[in-house]
Formats: sequence, C-alpha cells, structure tokens
Amino acid sequence: MRFLSTTPAPALWLGIAGILPFYACLLVAALGWAHHPLIPINAMAIYAAVVLSFLGAAWWGLAVHAPPALPVGRFYVWGAVGVLLGWGALMLPTNKGLALLMAGYLGQNLVDHGLAFRHPSLFPRWLLSFRRALTVGVVLALILASALLP
Repeated sequence: MRFLSTTPAPALWLGIAGILPFYACLLVAALGWAHHPLIPINAMAIYAAVVLSFLGAAWWGLAVHAPPALPVGRFYVWGAVGVLLGWGALMLPTNKGLALLMAGYLGQNLVDHGLAFRHPSLFPRWLLSFRRALTVGVVLALILASALLP
C-alpha cells in the first residue's frame, strides 16, 4: 500500500470518495432498504459505467499531452473503449452487465500496466498503484452485487 504515501492527497481522497457509492449501493441492496433489490444494484451499474468512462477519458488526456513523436492513436481508441463497454453493460440484463463492467475494469487495469511500463513518463508509478487498488475495490463491489441478485 505504498501508493497511500505517494499519491497526491486530492487524488487519494477523491479516489476513496469515488469508491463509497459502490459500497453504499451494496449496503442498501443487502439490507433491503429499496423498494426492489435491483434498484440499488442497477444504480451501482450505472455509476460503474460512468466511472469506467472517466478512466478512459484519462487516456485522452495522456494522448493530448504526449510528446509529438509518440504514436497515440491507440490511446484515443482505448479511451473510447470504456465508454462503449459501460454503455453496452447498461443495455444488458443486470447479471451480464455487471460481468461486462468487471471485464472492462480488469481490461483497463491491464492496459494501464502496459502503458505504465512502456511510457513511465506519461503514467507515473503512483497512479498505476492507485488505480490498481481502486480497481480491486470496484471489482469486489461488482462481484458482491452479483451475489445479491435475485
């Protein structure tokens, strides 16, 4: 958990705050506080799709600020993949949508690792560790939500 000491404080606190809605939805679903158990789980899926698109948007930011000699076409492509996966997940039945979102987060994390090792000047080490930890938290929440499906 070295990332805790190396991540800039605003990113750390906002990242932690960004995980809270996942677990709030789980709590509401698990305790039966909604009119129907799918309401908080679908709310989580929608939030997960939005966050996945946010992760992809970071790739666009990296591409825009990359040195001119760097081939950034795939950065733009991967930046759009999260949005499309998230949208597609919302069109599926909840169980399949949650599975697609999990795949999207895990895929994003793998691509993050590839970028971090090929272009360390664009993707700082603290960001890789931080995004990995957040991905674990999100995927765990999505797995637990899947277990709560009626």
